[in-house]
Parts: sequence; C-alpha cells; structure tokens
Amino acid sequence: MNFNQLHAFYQVAKAGGFSSAAVALHLTQPALSWQVKNLEACLDVRLLDRVGRRVTLTEEGRSLYAYAERIFTLARDAEEALTDFRGLARGRMKIDATFTFGDYYLPALLLAFHRQHQQIVLEVRTGNTSQVLANTLRRENDLAFVARDPAHPDIAAREVVRDVLVAVVPPSHRLAYHKSIPLRELQDEGLIVRERGSWPRHILDELLERRAVSPRIVMESASTRAIKRMVEGGMGVAVLSQQVLREELQTGSLVKVRLRDASIAYRFYLIHRRDKYLSTLLRAFIATSVGALRGAEC
Repeated sequence: MNFNQLHAFYQVAKAGGFSSAAVALHLTQPALSWQVKNLEACLDVRLLDRVGRRVTLTEEGRSLYAYAERIFTLARDAEEALTDFRGLARGRMKIDATFTFGDYYLPALLLAFHRQHQQIVLEVRTGNTSQVLANTLRRENDLAFVARDPAHPDIAAREVVRDVLVAVVPPSHRLAYHKSIPLRELQDEGLIVRERGSWPRHILDELLERRAVSPRIVMESASTRAIKRMVEGGMGVAVLSQQVLREELQTGSLVKVRLRDASIAYRFYLIHRRDKYLSTLLRAFIATSVGALRGAEC
C-alpha cells in the first residue's frame, strides 16, 4: 500500500470532498483524484462515492478510514514524542469544547497558556457534548472539554469546573419577583431550550420528565447568546448555566430565579483518549487548565 495514496484518501474522506483536501495538501484536484483512484485500483475496491463536489465513504472506505486515522494519529504522536526529546517548544494543538465552555471558560484558559507557549498554534472547534465526544473517539483532537463525564473505557476524564443551571427571566416577568420557585411553576411557561444532544438539554429534559412537568417549548437553539436575547425580549423562560448569565445578571437585563426543589449541578470535564500520547505541551496545557479554572466556579 502506498502511504502517499493512503494519506490522500484520508484527507479527502476527512474533508468530505476533493477541493478542501487539495488545498490542505497543496495539490491540484486532478493530482489528488489520481492518487485516490490509484489506491482504489491497487486495493481493487471502491472507497468513495462521488456525488457532485461531495464524497461519501463506501463500506470498504469506512473500514480503511478507521485504520488510516489510527496510522496517522500514531505518526503524529511519534512526532510529538521526538519533539519532546529535542525540547522544542513549538507545535500545533487541537482542542474541542462545548459551546458554553468554548464561549465562557476557554478564552481565559487559552490566554494563560499562550503567555507561556507563544510558538504553539491552537486549533479550536466548538460543538455540543455529543459532537465533541464523537470527535475525541475519532482521534480528531488532542484534548477536549465536555459537560459530562463520558464514562467511556477509551476516554480519560478529569473534572475541571462546576456550575449550576438556573431559570432566567426578564425583569418584567411575573417570576422575576420570586427568589426561588418550585419546578412545577414552569408548567405553564414557554420554555427556550438548548438543542438536543447538548448536556444542559439532557439534564433539563430528564428532570422535567421525572417531575412530570411539561412546559411548552417555544424555541430550540445551539446558541446560548441567542437564547439570552430571546428571553430578554420576553419570548419565554430559559434554564441556563449561571456562568453564562454573569453579564446580564450584573446589568439587570435578566433576573435569576432558583429552582427551589431542583438544584442542578453542571460539571465540565477535560477529556482525551486513554491511548493518547501526552506530550510535555499537552501536560502543560492540562496543568494550565486546572490552574486557570480554579476559582472560576459559580
């Protein structure tokens, strides 16, 4: 098997098309297509189905992609190990984080790390907890931050910060005059919630079902900022992390209402694959994470 051809296939499959992969590999699309076609001919299998500009993996392609991912991850780990031996303070770090963590906790952490390691290029992506966990299992990042302990045999997890979920309303709302309410008070309210697949949504759905409370959902969104703006505009009630509400609570544009019979703990975890080689830089980032997040809890 030609490893240049394998790498070409891997990049095309990862990018979902030849155009983006060609840019990443500094190749022309015809040259890249030739590499993949030669690999298919060598293996006597069809690896990709081409639909317009997009490609999808065949069953054989999915199988080979899994092996290719392991191969190139190990190659990158080997490079990091040798960099450690040479004592070079440079490299690239891929970090995934949930939307909330990425918006409200990660920036301070990245700044603290950058001050000590200015030659490191940081690649950051955000998604919900399900997406970030899937990326970690597929070896698409070095470290990640999620809103729950995955309890997965292939994932190492360490709690780094705690928060709490609270109900939030505009100052003119009837519930704004109550410091705390029972959960059943949400029964007749319009609720603005996070998207399915996010951990805050999972926690809230589970709690409402357990207490037989069924408020009317008026909006679902992956954007915490959008949810806050809709609550400020009187569209409905939201249940959000207290950390993400700090600015609005300080200015008075939103009012926090504690759920009297439902204290909802909300924890964030730093995760990585157990078989991931933890270079000196990754260990330094983990140490920075713990230090920077200490005291950030609500």
